[in-house]
Amino acid sequence: MKFSNEELKNAFEKQFSKKVLSKIICIAEDESKIDFESDGKIETIAFDEEENIAIMFLGYQTSIFACDKELMFIDENSKGTYTFSDVFDNVVYEGKMRRMSHEQMLSMFVEIISCFIDATSIHVTQLDVPETSGYQRYNYYEPHLFIINVENNHADRQSRTFENITINY
Repeated sequence: MKFSNEELKNAFEKQFSKKVLSKIICIAEDESKIDFESDGKIETIAFDEEENIAIMFLGYQTSIFACDKELMFIDENSKGTYTFSDVFDNVVYEGKMRRMSHEQMLSMFVEIISCFIDATSIHVTQLDVPETSGYQRYNYYEPHLFIINVENNHADRQSRTFENITINY
């Protein structure tokens, strides 16, 4: 899940309005502010100065942060090394990332971030998955279903499902 700055730029500029794009802050590995055109590698993209909504690219894991909640997208080859304390109180995506192209992953991340734009608060409900779910159980943590309810000022409520994560916004 190592994305180039150009891939990030293409994915985010396609989806978001100029109003949202004007608030985006790209942050390099050394925590300096850069832009999509920089030579420096983008590690984080924040959607406001307070980083209430942000996405962080760590190679083996990508995390979306929204209103102090973390959604983790972990390379399935690394999931066996994660412990209960690593994922505690976080939303963990159980889909197969390795089956997706970079474009598909980034498109999904952009769709998920879109659900959190204008959020004032988020409530996460974690449910056990049925034995027949097909999601792999790991030595140190078990998969769950997550329902995320987003509070915002939008009159039109919507719902999106991404594998084991449902977002109502």
